[in-house]
Amino acid sequence: MCFCEFERNYAVSNPASYLPSLWEVFFFWGAFSFLSASAMDIVSRHSERYSLKNQDAMIHYINQVQSSWTAGKNFPDDISEGYLRQLASAWLPEENDLPSLPVLNALDDPAHTGADPPAEFDARKKWTNCPSLLHIYDQGNCGSCWAVSVASVITDRTCIATNGAFKDYISAWNLVCCCTDEEKCSSSCGGGYSAKAFEFHVKQGIVTGGEFGTNQGCMPYQIKYCSHHMGDKGKYPNCKSYNETVVPVCVSECPNKGYKIPMNKDKHFGKRAYQVNVADLKKELVEKGPVTMSFKIYEDFFLYKTGVYHQVTGKKLGGHAVRVLGYGTENGESYWLVANSWNPEWGDQGLFKIRSGTNDCNSEENFQTSEPKV
Repeated sequence: MCFCEFERNYAVSNPASYLPSLWEVFFFWGAFSFLSASAMDIVSRHSERYSLKNQDAMIHYINQVQSSWTAGKNFPDDISEGYLRQLASAWLPEENDLPSLPVLNALDDPAHTGADPPAEFDARKKWTNCPSLLHIYDQGNCGSCWAVSVASVITDRTCIATNGAFKDYISAWNLVCCCTDEEKCSSSCGGGYSAKAFEFHVKQGIVTGGEFGTNQGCMPYQIKYCSHHMGDKGKYPNCKSYNETVVPVCVSECPNKGYKIPMNKDKHFGKRAYQVNVADLKKELVEKGPVTMSFKIYEDFFLYKTGVYHQVTGKKLGGHAVRVLGYGTENGESYWLVANSWNPEWGDQGLFKIRSGTNDCNSEENFQTSEPKV
């Protein structure tokens, strides 16, 4: 006798033993059948209603149920989920079985002072001789948040370590093109892992390169600014109008023919790449400069405008890598101050704050950086 036949025969011969379960099913179905049509509609369509398929409803819901941050429309209604996933395509170690960088504890680092960090901090205000700290990058129509965030952190830290003497930009495009599958680093514009990019800085070195059209450095970024989120209403052209044919290629000579330093002489190296514990992050930011943060990204994040973000609703779309600039408190709520890479039109002039102390969206598990060799 198979198991299913045994269960059926046992239920017939011992009906009393199944009465509680049958009663629970009957009660639940009966209660559900007495709901009003509108209530049943909310129950059955809740996940669809509060998603980017219906941005207006999602924005209204977010702003109604909490006051920590304000949601608003950043993207056109017809934005595809695939495009949003490309914008946030960082590989997270906990989801991809990737090795983590070694942790550098503040107590084990002789470079750290014994002073307590201040209550609030903004790197842009401390190192005013490093203009890169003010810059908001644009990854364009490319899943390169992992590379842009790493290159921007190295740029900032190199300037800080040289007391403002270094004013160039470390090339994110060099990482997109050359830190690839062979190093288990990335799929170029298809996403990548920040930790491996920092290791690339230590082992291979990264050349200089500004953003598209700047002609700065050896290897400038090859994808234009574009309005990811405003459609045809933004300052920049719609992302859908170009960039689809740009193919990253690792080269041995500087693509910028006007740049006079040979590629092998232009490389900047790191001493070590490491991970920072959340308990040491404030001290790290105050004494050495920005780090990258990698976190899970949900639909509601794309609607961020101002305030201290925490996840409210919507499904997870991927992972995102960004640059942490500081920390503080707003309306009694602690936050990390972060620069995004979707140009200054998004969010709070390209910036956002995310709740600290709660590991919201796994945001306090992957703080990474490297120490420049100067």
